[in-house]
Amino acid sequence: MPPDTPEVNAEKVPDAAKPAGKVRLLSLDDMDRRTNAYRRCAELIAHVERDLGGPGRLSNAQQQLIRHAALTTGMIEDLGSRWLSGEAIDPTMFATLTNSARRLFETVGLQRVPREVVPTVDRYLAGEGKAGPP
Repeated sequence: MPPDTPEVNAEKVPDAAKPAGKVRLLSLDDMDRRTNAYRRCAELIAHVERDLGGPGRLSNAQQQLIRHAALTTGMIEDLGSRWLSGEAIDPTMFATLTNSARRLFETVGLQRVPREVVPTVDRYLAGEGKAGPP
């Protein structure tokens, strides 16, 4: 331990840090659905589930990973917005969350969607000399 690190007596943990009574686990279902944060998270979950064929085609584990990825994405967007507003953010936290989200999305099936880069001969001759939307 570095010399300037204070030692903490585990027996003297403040009461605020100790759970009072039964511990209650919260989930998204317990959140206030009127908040922007909740609505954005729910929107991200719905988009990803739709991309993967709908919630009926997903296992419970996939749905949990999607929720975690959506929550992580919400935190990334919040940090990004704060930085763009001129606030100082922790770049390590931003990078960590971004890498975590990427891994979660890869686990549930993030994949590259190919797009047409070169127009077909028929499209070129018809005057549509450029490829589809970027």
